[in-house]
Amino acid sequence: MPFQIDSKKIAKNTITLYTRYIITMLISFFTVRVTLEQLGVENYGLNNLVGSIVSMFSFINGSMGTAVQRFYSYEIGKGNQERLSKVFGVGLFLHIMVALVTFLACEVFAVFFLQKMNIPAERMTAAQIVFQINIIILCMGIVTVPYTALLFAREQFSKTAIVDVAQSVLKLGNLYLLIVISYDKLVVLAVLNLVVSVAVVLSYVFLGRKFPETHNKPLFDKELIKEMLKFVSMLLLTVFASLMNTQGVVMLINLFFGLTINAAYAVAVQVQNAVNTFVTNFKSSMVPQIMASYGANDLKSMHNLINFGTKLTFIMLLMITLPLITSIQWILTLWLKEPPEYSAQLVVLILISINISSYTYFQYQGVHASGKIIKQQAWTSSSYMFSILFVFIAFKLGFNFYYALFINMVVVGVGQAVINIIYAKKCYDYPIVNFIKRIFVPSVVIAGFVAVVVLVLIKTFDSEVMRLIVSFAIDLTLLPLADLFVLFSKEERQKVYVFVGKLVFRKA
Repeated sequence: MPFQIDSKKIAKNTITLYTRYIITMLISFFTVRVTLEQLGVENYGLNNLVGSIVSMFSFINGSMGTAVQRFYSYEIGKGNQERLSKVFGVGLFLHIMVALVTFLACEVFAVFFLQKMNIPAERMTAAQIVFQINIIILCMGIVTVPYTALLFAREQFSKTAIVDVAQSVLKLGNLYLLIVISYDKLVVLAVLNLVVSVAVVLSYVFLGRKFPETHNKPLFDKELIKEMLKFVSMLLLTVFASLMNTQGVVMLINLFFGLTINAAYAVAVQVQNAVNTFVTNFKSSMVPQIMASYGANDLKSMHNLINFGTKLTFIMLLMITLPLITSIQWILTLWLKEPPEYSAQLVVLILISINISSYTYFQYQGVHASGKIIKQQAWTSSSYMFSILFVFIAFKLGFNFYYALFINMVVVGVGQAVINIIYAKKCYDYPIVNFIKRIFVPSVVIAGFVAVVVLVLIKTFDSEVMRLIVSFAIDLTLLPLADLFVLFSKEERQKVYVFVGKLVFRKA
């Protein structure tokens, strides 16, 4: 029986995720502004540096979380409840082991390497305390992954959205305490974040326990562990390479340029996270059905979902990033009052990178659904490692910090797009020629045309406010029309009308 694409559920989930996004984004931007004011540029850069180091040790957890969610969605597509319960038990067992390994690895780093970082001697004690607190938060999050992955696989987005909004509100409350408490603000912020993290972890466990499969205890099933670890084996290397690339840039910038540029890069990463979250909301609502359609052995529905998702993601991402690029300096000043020097330039480069790296996201997820990831992950890992190597060489040769993003854009962004398309063809017979002719080429033409129109028209205005308004107005009118009549087929236009109609006129 063909897999039934539930467009109503996708629309409902998208509404929920975007409602969460709007609330959390507004709170997050305000939080970053006040945090930067309270901590100061150097402490803000130090907080980002310590957090980045701890994040590097989450690569094992990232691999296992992806594997567990893939197995959940696959078994849900198969309709195998008994197998699903086993997957949860094994996933819980593996994540407990991962948490222990991560804790030990972090402590080794704290003892032997943290003092070698470019951190002022008088701030080393605070850095050590913040580092230990971040380790605790990381390990708690690792053990919670089997629950959060199940909630996503079960498409319980409304429940997870409530938790995420509550987390943002609690962090907003932390700002008040950060202002009134006179003790070392860097340490105070870390302790307050720990309290919020405990509340979030307990909430996810409580929500996950509503499903019968989560009543299973940690399970040691040798065959299933072997199967899951086989899937993870190459994925583990990729996640590690990705973190080495992302957080390695932070560390290399620190070593070559200091905490001031770290602060500028941290602001750029905040914008990156916000924009990624914007488009990820839609992506997340579609991925479970892509996975389930493969589990149901319906490749036609899978291809249709991937193509539809790729086109809509392109539209949505360009609509938000193009106006930001044209007015970024004014936006950052409005947001942060006095943004760190070079923030605007770094943000522009990161926004361009996001458009490139996000373009073949669904093709990448399709390969995950197939489980045939070894060669794809080997090439993906290589792109990350070569990128950070080239960045190091560039810095040693005296190139400035912009080249970290230039290199990453080409080696990782463009390189992985090619890798994803090639292995989509090999793993689930994805039609490459059709993708190039009907999706990629029209997308490039549309992006170039709209960008030129926007850049030409905004030059006629001196007011930054008017430039931003005009840029958004053009994006919200010209881009959707061009996409509908150039990028989408007649049948796909009908799907868009139905999808948008369900977003605007939601029915119970």
